[in-house]
Amino acid sequence: MASATPHPARTIDLALAGLDRLSSATGEPAALLERRHVAGALLAGMTLPSRSLHLWKYTDPGRFVPSSDPTGGTLEAVTEAWHDNSPHAATAVIAGGAVRSIELSDEARRAGVVVTDLHRSAPLDLLGTAVPDGHGFVEAINAAAWRGGVLVRVPRGVRLEQPVRVRSVAPATGTALPRILVVAEPGSEFEVLESHVGGGSGTLSLTVAEILVGEGAQVRYDLIQRWEDGVVGHHTARARVAARGRFHLALASFGGAVYKADVGAILAGEHAEAETYGVAMGGGNQHFDHHTEHLHNSPDTRSNLDFKVALTDHSRSAYTGMIRIAPAAARCEAYQENRNLLLSEDARAESIPELEILNEDVRCSHGATVAPLDEEQLFYLKSRGLPHNQAMRLIVYGFLDQTLARLPEATRERLEALVAARLHAN
Repeated sequence: MASATPHPARTIDLALAGLDRLSSATGEPAALLERRHVAGALLAGMTLPSRSLHLWKYTDPGRFVPSSDPTGGTLEAVTEAWHDNSPHAATAVIAGGAVRSIELSDEARRAGVVVTDLHRSAPLDLLGTAVPDGHGFVEAINAAAWRGGVLVRVPRGVRLEQPVRVRSVAPATGTALPRILVVAEPGSEFEVLESHVGGGSGTLSLTVAEILVGEGAQVRYDLIQRWEDGVVGHHTARARVAARGRFHLALASFGGAVYKADVGAILAGEHAEAETYGVAMGGGNQHFDHHTEHLHNSPDTRSNLDFKVALTDHSRSAYTGMIRIAPAAARCEAYQENRNLLLSEDARAESIPELEILNEDVRCSHGATVAPLDEEQLFYLKSRGLPHNQAMRLIVYGFLDQTLARLPEATRERLEALVAARLHAN
């Protein structure tokens, strides 16, 4: 029998000629420019991942390579003004390749909270510790050419009542490369709301976010993506959780044309915990591809994941979830659940849960379903006088409610509003 023809390696043809000019224009220290060149050299040796790899089976990696040098050109002019009237400890806005505004409440300022431009104040010993430059080609592109970054640092023992809001506004055309670094010092407790908006049919957005959760710290992280139609985007977000730290990720995906998310947590210290709750709603020809990881590297760690997807029209979703228990990570507990609801005959969903358990003294389980709308439920609601669309909305609300109910009240209310807007649009 003839052997199968291997997939040829595809090179990443991307020039990064303007690194020095980019670094100079943003006022970076020489050490950060050197780090960019190291990442650029790493990228030069990479090829695009093969479509035979399961993490890229459903999405073409070539969609996430910029069509031109992302380090070229000047900063984009921005005319829109932003001001967040909602309660917050701090806000930061990234737009046009730069940090456009930063505001701190009196409470945050007195507590010593730092929210600042990452270009000028990047802690090089921490950058890349949760998302290494060699994690993948997208991460290497961002490490070399990121433009527009925010550093959030909350001091030891500080507890913030209101969230820190980071808003990234994608351009109508071109490549956006924001980077976010959150440092939660030991014993701190706070929430970060990272939202992605804007963009258009000519937009590529490649974002990296790192969250470093110190010993005994608690971080709630809300990652909400609601780009305009046509955006192609990739988001990598990783938390590294120290002993007795807790990380809570709320993930919501609504916008864009093609979106791939690679998110998760590294449970690095004993008794660290991570919880991930997410919803995705697709319509039209949207294509979603979510990958989650909970990596248990220490004993007595715990993780839980609940991710719901609802699709209509010709939309597509692929989900791959990895739970990995390291050999020395005894007495861990982990659970993963992915449920998919198909609201039309043309919608499609794939679900691939994975367990890599290298220690026998653990408790791990997973569940996954892909199912169409229950016609009996729909008939029952319509027989009680509800119009067809209203009956569908009620079923979808019920499907998502168990996940949404587990979120903090403020986060739940934000996501419920986005779910309502999407349902009423269909």
